[in-house]
Amino acid sequence: MVKKVRTVGCFLEYNGKFLILHRMPHESQGDRWGLPAGKVDEGESEIDTMLREIEEETGYKPKKDELEFIKTIVWNFPEKTVEFITFRIKLNNKINVKLNPNEHQAYKWVTPKECYAMKNLIHGFHDLLEKMGYVK
Repeated sequence: MVKKVRTVGCFLEYNGKFLILHRMPHESQGDRWGLPAGKVDEGESEIDTMLREIEEETGYKPKKDELEFIKTIVWNFPEKTVEFITFRIKLNNKINVKLNPNEHQAYKWVTPKECYAMKNLIHGFHDLLEKMGYVK
């Protein structure tokens, strides 16, 4: 039986760009870029998971009403099925990012086009950008 994983991710948007994080080499999908994201823990809601992950990974503490649900995308990889619940926060000000050094080594703000052109993105990120309508 294929393992099912529920994951959340968020586009933190500011001034036409969004935040991506560079994963540490020892992490799952190490040395690749992705959104602030994480697995939904048993008994935790998708919204609570997303709020927790954003704070843990960026130092920014969002409020529930800032989170906008966009869509859920399902990927069927050979080793697992990933249900990716996608959110967006439209920021009024650029946040002061404080990375968790155990998880990420760098961050940057990118346009959708800049992100799509990158080769070292986490699995499914190019597809996510297409399905979200960020690129065609």
